[in-house]
Amino acid sequence: MNKRVISSEGMAAAKGLLDHPAWARWGAHVGFWLMYFLVRTAAAAADPPKDMSEFPYLANRILVVASYFLLTGLLFAAVAGLRANRSHWVRNVALVIGAIALAPITQWCEELGPLVLGGFRPEAYPFVTYLFQFGWALPLWGLTQALLGYHFESIAQARAVVRAQALAYDAQLKMLHYQINPHFLFNTLNAISTLVLENRNAQAERMLLGLSGFLRYSLDRQPTELSALSAELEAQKRYLEIEQTRFGDKLKVRFDIEAGLEGARLPSLILQPILENAIKYAITPRAEGGSIAVKARRDGELLRIVIEDDGPGLGRDGPQQSGASARRNGVGLANARERLELIYGARAALVASNREPNGCRVEIHLPLEVRSVGRTAASALS
Repeated sequence: MNKRVISSEGMAAAKGLLDHPAWARWGAHVGFWLMYFLVRTAAAAADPPKDMSEFPYLANRILVVASYFLLTGLLFAAVAGLRANRSHWVRNVALVIGAIALAPITQWCEELGPLVLGGFRPEAYPFVTYLFQFGWALPLWGLTQALLGYHFESIAQARAVVRAQALAYDAQLKMLHYQINPHFLFNTLNAISTLVLENRNAQAERMLLGLSGFLRYSLDRQPTELSALSAELEAQKRYLEIEQTRFGDKLKVRFDIEAGLEGARLPSLILQPILENAIKYAITPRAEGGSIAVKARRDGELLRIVIEDDGPGLGRDGPQQSGASARRNGVGLANARERLELIYGARAALVASNREPNGCRVEIHLPLEVRSVGRTAASALS
């Protein structure tokens, strides 16, 4: 619980900076060229020209620095965007190289100032001399913006990690709800008690082992790690076995897992809210009960997991859904979908749809990653 509180505070602290990167980066753009203007003015004051009264040197410096400001501003807007929110190592490198590429234009602007203000063109510096005397500011500006871009990109990634951790802990807390939920525990223990009174001790023992295994798995599991598919399915089987003590023949479950996928990795507890939805909306409200099927298949470099039920589905009236069928497409699926997006980005997806003639189908696509032993941290959280 403490971890979750700290994560929420960290996310709030990072939010202010992330919401306004333009303030920092455009402010740095203005401040950099203002500082450059002051440096050039101070250098000129240290060794003033002899013909100060014959040419407006201050106006010339203002015009020249304004050209630097405008050209680099256009480059910055093109690479990072007006909101300064497009940042990537390629864009950061482009800022440095692009700034250096502006040097021939800014050198021409250095010569254009006297032509506009005094009607004469001064003798051109050799390009290398110009770079060392005046053009050094261009790569320094590009490096400054690149470092700021990297800084904000790092903050954005850190914020994504915090969000992923918060969502993972939400999933764990939701699973812990079953451990402390009085109705869940009462129904489970009452079912075990009934089995004992009826001398069905083998079944009672199996239910006790299922409950203890389910609780042990949820307490032992770190929500930010990737778990083996076999371990996740075993935990969900125990959960479904416990639910079967409540529903008896009303709940039918079928697992169809392709051989060789036992070690496939997926986010811990990602299946829990989907199965919970199926129990809550497809089994509980119906007197005749229903069935749930869990399938896993390899599809090239993807792992596809499908959970199907024969309940009322998601609602078939589009955005105007109402009742239980509309609510089931809510927090649980949104939580699982966002966790997948944060960990895998566009490489993973969760799609919920209706089956024909009735029922719901939830399909998870994620990259197929297999580890023979040990546990693995989610890539976005490493």
